Amino acid sequence: MYCIERRGPDHQWIRELNFKTEFKALIGARRKAISTLSTYRIVHAMWPNQAVCYVDGPELANEVETKG
Repeated sequence: MYCIERRGPDHQWIRELNFKTEFKALIGARRKAISTLSTYRIVHAMWPNQAVCYVDGPELANEVETKG
């Protein structure tokens, strides 16, 4: 089980969604990061303090604007 967490205004990680596969979690985090311009991370449920990856919304939005 993989969890998507959003970085809150107080720099705490807030758990939002759970997915069965890492790929679905990555796509979900990327979609949410672009739409909200927030930073998200993916963690495995068994190792919550070890991030699988980070997704930075503003950086992705700039990348999409440059390509589009």
